[in-house]
Amino acid sequence: MYKKIALLAALLCALAQYASDVTPWLEIKPSYFFFPVSPMRDIYNDGGFEIQGSISVPVCNYLDFYGSIGYREAWGHALNSCEKTSLTIIPVDIGLKPIFNFCERFHYFFAIGPRYFHFHQHNNSSYVDCTINGGGIGLFVNTGFNVLLADCLLLGFFGEYSYEKKTVCSNMPNVFSNGSIQVGGFAFGVSLGYAF
Repeated sequence: MYKKIALLAALLCALAQYASDVTPWLEIKPSYFFFPVSPMRDIYNDGGFEIQGSISVPVCNYLDFYGSIGYREAWGHALNSCEKTSLTIIPVDIGLKPIFNFCERFHYFFAIGPRYFHFHQHNNSSYVDCTINGGGIGLFVNTGFNVLLADCLLLGFFGEYSYEKKTVCSNMPNVFSNGSIQVGGFAFGVSLGYAF
């Protein structure tokens, strides 16, 4: 029994020491987003804007817990009738983020995990639903480099791929839907943050 108490006390002391060394990162990540596959690429051919707020909290050496919430918006035109359409997506990510430190101030990372996404599409066409809403579960993978500047400021760049597939059904009569569609894609941008 004494050995178990001593082991538990040693473990708690180690965790307390580890907790004092934890350095979470808060980041704001604006980026350019584009769709890699049709028909989304054809409808939103100029891509869109995405911004994310993320946090990374160390779990152990070289491994962080990662969480983020974002906002993405794209504008385009219907394929046959050219009416305006807009798409808004709110992604929420959780995952793991391995981080590799080199030259003291430079950090390479990648993160992977599940993503919940909610989307809202607004169409100015009388041939399809004016608004289409939905949500689903997908996957994200991102990677990049951060540089730790003076006073714990972070500056970096990143790339991200998201897999967000959803079945969209029309409520209008005589409108055919092809079923599932990939509303995810690629994002490339910069990251600005603070390391505590």
